[in-house]
Amino acid sequence: MRCRECRELLELTEVEPVQGQSGGVAVELFGLRLGRCGAAGHAPEPPFPDFAADLVAAVTAGDALPTARQRGWRRSRTLCAGCGAGLEGEPREGEVRARVRVERAAPLTVTVRGPCLECPACRKRQLPGTPEHRSALTRALLAALGASGLVVE
Repeated sequence: MRCRECRELLELTEVEPVQGQSGGVAVELFGLRLGRCGAAGHAPEPPFPDFAADLVAAVTAGDALPTARQRGWRRSRTLCAGCGAGLEGEPREGEVRARVRVERAAPLTVTVRGPCLECPACRKRQLPGTPEHRSALTRALLAALGASGLVVE
């Protein structure tokens, strides 16, 4: 991998934890590794070209973070990601953390703070899984990647 600006070889290095926030959802990324050259002021590079899209997909569409499932007519029922029990009530402030694997990159830890549901049966804390929450989570992830200095296209 080479720097887009000076064509020097890049070294993958772990950056300090980065945060992003959107719509009441905050995301923190630990263990994010980006390519850096020796020149000051050059933007870091992702480990591979589609890294940002793959990370967003792994977090929002995959099973990386426990996320409640919407089922039934017009998605009227919310089911626990752990045991499948029905979830009632409004989401409350909480935190969900998981180790996320993105193919072709080192795993990283993602912490999401914001609206969470807790299952009364198994006590598993999970993200709501609604389209609005997924959208806010995506924007927060992109903001965190931008905070790392990575140019997200």
